[in-house]
Amino acid sequence: MRMRWLFGDGNKPRAPVVVALLVLLNALVLRIADPPGIARLRDFAFDNFQRLKPREMPADMPVRIVDIDEASLAAYGQWPWPRTRLAELVDKLTGAGAAVIAFDVVFAEPDRSSLPVIAKSLPDALQDSDLRRTMEALPDNDEVFAEAIARSTVVTGFAFDPYAKGRAPRREWGVAHNSGEKDTLSVEQLIRQFIPQQTGVVPTLKILEEAAKGNGAVTTQIEGAIVRHVPMLFRLAGQRDEDLYPALSIEALRTVQEATTYLVRWSGAQGFESFGARTGVGSIRVGKVDIHTDAFGRMTLYDSGHRDSRFVSAKDVIDGTVAPDKIEANIVFLGTSAVGLKDLRNTPLQDSVPGVEIHAQLVEQMLTQTFLERPDYADGAEFLYLAGIGLAFVLLLPRLSAVSMGLVAVGFVGVGIVAPWIAFAQARLLFDPIYPSATLAAIYISGSALSFARAERDRREIRGAFGMYLSPDVVEQLARNPKLLQLGGEMREITVMFTDVRGFTRISEQFDPQGLTRFMNRFLTPMTDLILSHRGTIDKYMGDAIMAFWNAPLPVEGHAMRACESALGMQAQLQKLNMEWKAEAEAEGRAHIPVSIGIGLNTGAASVGNFGSDQRFTYSCLGDEVNLASRLEGQCKTYGVGIIIGDNTCRQVPDFASLELDLVMVKGKTEPERIHVLLGDNQVRQSAAYEALASAQAEFLVLYRAGRFIEAQQAIEACVAAAEAAGWKQGYYDMMRERVDRLAEDAPTDWNGVYVAKEK
Repeated sequence: MRMRWLFGDGNKPRAPVVVALLVLLNALVLRIADPPGIARLRDFAFDNFQRLKPREMPADMPVRIVDIDEASLAAYGQWPWPRTRLAELVDKLTGAGAAVIAFDVVFAEPDRSSLPVIAKSLPDALQDSDLRRTMEALPDNDEVFAEAIARSTVVTGFAFDPYAKGRAPRREWGVAHNSGEKDTLSVEQLIRQFIPQQTGVVPTLKILEEAAKGNGAVTTQIEGAIVRHVPMLFRLAGQRDEDLYPALSIEALRTVQEATTYLVRWSGAQGFESFGARTGVGSIRVGKVDIHTDAFGRMTLYDSGHRDSRFVSAKDVIDGTVAPDKIEANIVFLGTSAVGLKDLRNTPLQDSVPGVEIHAQLVEQMLTQTFLERPDYADGAEFLYLAGIGLAFVLLLPRLSAVSMGLVAVGFVGVGIVAPWIAFAQARLLFDPIYPSATLAAIYISGSALSFARAERDRREIRGAFGMYLSPDVVEQLARNPKLLQLGGEMREITVMFTDVRGFTRISEQFDPQGLTRFMNRFLTPMTDLILSHRGTIDKYMGDAIMAFWNAPLPVEGHAMRACESALGMQAQLQKLNMEWKAEAEAEGRAHIPVSIGIGLNTGAASVGNFGSDQRFTYSCLGDEVNLASRLEGQCKTYGVGIIIGDNTCRQVPDFASLELDLVMVKGKTEPERIHVLLGDNQVRQSAAYEALASAQAEFLVLYRAGRFIEAQQAIEACVAAAEAAGWKQGYYDMMRERVDRLAEDAPTDWNGVYVAKEK
């Protein structure tokens, strides 16, 4: 009863629906929980969207990177440079008309190359010397740098480090919020919940901070190996929650606009579970520019990829050779691309990108208002889509055939991928293309697997029912001599046949168990009659497969010939059955699935007799030649033919039309077997068309086995023409053409003309 409920009662299979529904419910629960693994899958998908359609960068973008590159280091020495050199660089940029200069560098320590600093480390003999007093009287390098910063519009940088114990960075801004009196959460609660907190900071020297017009965090990466989301605002442990600190990119934009305040606009509808409650940052306004962020105040990087046009060598600036339009009225970031300075990051489009380029790209997005956004309704929309489509999918699963359900699955999965892509490409909106599609695929696979299990159960029932019948010859012998009911056997030369229906699982899906039984009876009865009429013995029925042999238990003269006649008759009978089944399918308004069989024949010595136990046994045959017959049947599919006979059988039927196919190493054999296709009887063999085909095939095999694959390719075309003239239309030459093409492209060094079978 339990098994009947699980598998259903024929037309109403319950198990696929139950399992598919459980898969859907678990997927919905997991989607609500949204663990980090699912978020990483989304990020992976969005990375690939960006690779397919990177952000376009206008040619007149007023953002530049002054790069301390390898050429600059070669010209002016290793990093860090003296601050006097940096002061010169700032003055040059200011003179060239830079709108703002933002340093993607943290000047955390005094310049050790300053003469006053060096004076303190002079030997004791020079401690009270005029040299030391002269050195101490000279300007400090940091003071010179600070004076240059004060003359310009500069944004200094600081970095977050969980192990640092530095003071809080200097703040040059205020922060306002759009939160009102009716809000459930206070501003402080919102900040603590959504703005990322840092536990330590490395600030720039105070003398430099005080001279600058702005101060921003150079930190771009606080999670993962790829920079995808860059926080625009941070809070610092030990400071007031409302004292927020901006990223270098947004601070450069504030400074160039001479704005004094950041306006944080809190969203009231982000997240499926919010239903209108404030759940995070919606956007940040600075000056006249709105920056769209996610709930945590992070801006999503829309990567354009590395662009050389952004970069200007610091050497060219100092030398005065840079073009004026590269600097004038531009937001200038100063950083490094030199490998040894370790300021390289990974982005969605490529690895090892200079970190300063990420800041520049973010400002480009701000200026062009090009933002990637995951809408505040995305989680809810994806959940409802998954629930609705998944439920429809579950309900359709038992009502459609495997092929139809596969097409529906492909369609639903395709929509789940294409729709997010269109949203990205047309509106720069981020919807998850992976999780809903993967869930639908899991529902289809789980339901189909159980449907397949049901089909296999039906096949086992059929095998059990037909396997109980003995061949008529054995029954007659047992009736005449009951002493044969003993275990034992003898060695005898026999011809063994194995047959199998191609694509039986797909065919069986058309029928309920009763209909499948009627179909198999209708198929097996004429096939059995043909075998028995040619004095063969039915060993067993294995669902859709037949095993038979000749020359046992009674001697059969010309047993190889009779087996070949049976095989040819079975293929002819199957053509008639297919015509009848097609007419019936058309009358019933359903699709006709043509039935085809593969037949393997082999002749050789085998042990025949009663095998089993004292309680139950059957008359059968065992041996290597029997196994080879089974392997030959399996190769019918590989070689695209209907009947394959072994070399022993071929030698015993010289009057039949056959062609040598290949030398193949089948599973379980250590020596290659010469295999042949059986085309017809003596009348076919005597035809001129067959003689031409046999000659062309022999020439092809000579070239093929000699490793002359280019010539063999040409010989195949002659074989195809001869086969068409002979009326032989099977898939053998298509398969061999593909094989020879592969060998011609990558010929093995140890080629011996033997193909090693990959399947049984």
